[in-house]
Amino acid sequence: MYTRVNTIFGPKDRVEAGITQIEGPDRAAVEATSGNRGLTTMVNSEAAVIIAISYWDEPDRSSEAELTRARQNAVAAAAGDLVAENYVLALDERASIPAPGAAVRLVRVQIPDSRAATGLTYLRDEVLPQLRATPGFHQAQILAEQKCRHALLVTTWQDGNHAARADAILDRLRSDALHRAHLTLLNIETYTLVRDAADTRVTSRA
Repeated sequence: MYTRVNTIFGPKDRVEAGITQIEGPDRAAVEATSGNRGLTTMVNSEAAVIIAISYWDEPDRSSEAELTRARQNAVAAAAGDLVAENYVLALDERASIPAPGAAVRLVRVQIPDSRAATGLTYLRDEVLPQLRATPGFHQAQILAEQKCRHALLVTTWQDGNHAARADAILDRLRSDALHRAHLTLLNIETYTLVRDAADTRVTSRA
């Protein structure tokens, strides 16, 4: 499966407007597009950052004209700037479907070209089992560039207290990951889930 990660950076006073746009007409446009497999949205209101991750059965589906307009509308509503990234969904492990408001953690991972297979194996066999065994775990995904120089580790938790335990695990594994797999785990980014791709409940934002 392929993913597109759209990140919007804007002013704090336009965050809610941006989310409303994404969760209204933009979500409808994405989910109605052939080949779409869902849309996950999250926000850090304090940093004024909105992330939307869409999932696709083919890599070019996310570039259709209607979706380009939807992205432009979201950027305009949030009065922000857009950074778009494309990844392959390398691993998806779900224990349950998180509700809106769940805690999300995103860690960017740097992987040397020569260590791509080793790096992904380390994430799968060493990192994910420890996260999965942590109370409050909902889901973990590894999104990897096709050349695998860069990956995202995205995890979802019941609340911030449970996510903090996962943060401690990742902090403890930093040196081991670098030594054994040549992985560099960058700073942990914190978000609040707006809506998970697997959440099919009808929601509305006033």
